[in-house]
Amino acid sequence: MATINIKKAFTMPIDEVRQGIEKMAASLKKEQGMNYDWVSEDRVEFSHKTGKGSLAIEGDELVMQLKIGMLYAAVAPIVKQKIQTYADKHIY
Repeated sequence: MATINIKKAFTMPIDEVRQGIEKMAASLKKEQGMNYDWVSEDRVEFSHKTGKGSLAIEGDELVMQLKIGMLYAAVAPIVKQKIQTYADKHIY
């Protein structure tokens, strides 16, 4: 299993960060078929046949953890880059 960890500091208002998280989650659902649920005001959990993970606001950082199954571990760097690019575009 491959693990992707991303931390991104932000300075934008927290409500806008939450909106960015929702956009990211909706995009992952639409493009990748990944399911998601808000489990608290500041945390979303993802699940997909390829793996599972979470996206959470922790203080002034956005923290993403994603575990990808062994069959898909080879694409982990591509997934990480795509998520990082999206976060850089929508969370600041």
